[in-house]
Order: sequence, then structure tokens, then C-alpha cells
Amino acid sequence: MTPSSTRLELDETYLEITDWFFGNYLPRWVTAVEETDDASFIGDYWTAPLWVGDESGPVSLAPTAQDVTAWFQATFDRLKAAGYTRTVVVDNRVTIFNKHGGAIDAIWSRLRADESEIERIAVHFVIARRGEELRIVAIEATFTDSDSLDEVWPIRRSEGR
Repeated sequence: MTPSSTRLELDETYLEITDWFFGNYLPRWVTAVEETDDASFIGDYWTAPLWVGDESGPVSLAPTAQDVTAWFQATFDRLKAAGYTRTVVVDNRVTIFNKHGGAIDAIWSRLRADESEIERIAVHFVIARRGEELRIVAIEATFTDSDSLDEVWPIRRSEGR
């Protein structure tokens, strides 16, 4: 059996993923939506193939980088048309699976300049190391009016199944 990641490695991965996501990706995303019409930067954070799941239907696959950018561009355009200026992280939780990946769950409140809410969405991002870089490899999302991930996606444990 291959040794599992050590606690120190998991702690280092936690710091790396949270800094990459909240300190780098999220601010760049906000700036891109607010200030540009170009979604191509998304390739620095997302990868193909990308699994996409939401309430619109069964999970779908964006198989190429162009498909990932096109999927993102639709969100980008919709938010720009609604007057988007920033995102507030209402709630979040981070799960580290091993030294190469984890997941971030977050509730986003996407706002206009007057602070009115465009939408509130709970999003689950699967983040994995591809080579030396971290990338989002899957996303699941649902619209919500909740402030709590525990309400939207409660953690349930089975009893020995």
C-alpha cells in the first residue's frame, strides 16, 4: 500500500488551495467580469475536460479548453448584463482529500454597485493538481437564498454502510 499524505502535507495543501482560490482566483474572476469582455483567463484556473453539474439537467462535460471558456463566457456575459461588480463569500468550507487535491464549497452573493444582489449560488469546486498547477476540474452548483452551506448541503454520515 502506498503511504497516505501526512498531516503536514494536508495542512500545506490546505494553505496552498485556499490561497490559490480565495487570494488569487476569486479576485481575478471579479476583476475580469467587471472590467473586461474576455473570459480567456479562465484557462489559468479551470481545465478541460470539465464536469459541470447544476439544476438545469444531468451533469455535462466540457471536453475542450474552448468549451470550458464558452461555458464560462455565458456566465460572464449574464453577470455583466446584470451590472455585476463584486462577489461576497457568504459561507465556505474546504476539504482536502490528499496532497494533490481538495474541494471548496462556497455560497457566493453576486452584487451590483448599489449592493443589490443579482444572485446567490452555492458552488462546489473540485480542485486537483495537474502537473505543477492547481486547476478546477469539476463544478456543481445550485441557486439558493441561504447563508449556510450546512442548510444547502448538510453533511450526512451513513451508519456503517
